Amino acid sequence: MPDSEIFRQIDEAATRDDVLDVLAEFYRARGFQSFCFVIPMVTKPDQFRLYERGMPPEWMRRYLERDYKLIDPIPAAVIRRNEVITLGELLSQLTVNDVERAFLEEFGRSGVTDGLAIPTSGLRHARGFFGVDNVAAEDLAKVDRSLMCAVAQHAHLRIDRIEEEHGAEIDGLSPREAEILNWVAAGKSNPETAMILGISEATVGTHLKRLFTKLGVHDRVSAVLAGFKLGMLR
Repeated sequence: MPDSEIFRQIDEAATRDDVLDVLAEFYRARGFQSFCFVIPMVTKPDQFRLYERGMPPEWMRRYLERDYKLIDPIPAAVIRRNEVITLGELLSQLTVNDVERAFLEEFGRSGVTDGLAIPTSGLRHARGFFGVDNVAAEDLAKVDRSLMCAVAQHAHLRIDRIEEEHGAEIDGLSPREAEILNWVAAGKSNPETAMILGISEATVGTHLKRLFTKLGVHDRVSAVLAGFKLGMLR
């Protein structure tokens, strides 16, 4: 398959899972047996979402059950570098505290071997990264890093577009809450929003209270400002 074909396949993917499946096939063809896509949460930038294909199941179970995303130093380190780097090079250069060191020691026993760490940027200016792993040394040495970076970046943008097109829940903000936030930003009152959406004013108020809580604000103006700051509004 020509290298350019992967971009068409990503563009034609209808769901986030479809994008990830397309990537899994592309990466396997180049010797990489697993990957993860990590992106900071919109409403909690110090935390992140993680999607994967082929990662060691036992490691992923522990990672999720123990909420390791709160102490994992790898995502922030990749994003700060803003360049493609091997996982081995990245780990050798990290400066970590005792908790992070213990995490990395366990990570070293996880079954994940060397690969590439690729930073990406999304439509809402959110920085993320792809960790493309479990590859033989000879395949890692000959891989086209520019192509790998371009594919990862294209996939990140496609996933963002899919979530926008389908009103996907963004880090806990439901599609209806996001819709109401947009009408608030447009200057609509609760009664006007209720009429536009065909729901009761009380229901609008309930959704508004929930999105206030999720955004950590207490009024409509602050909610709109938070929405713009977090990239939920344009």
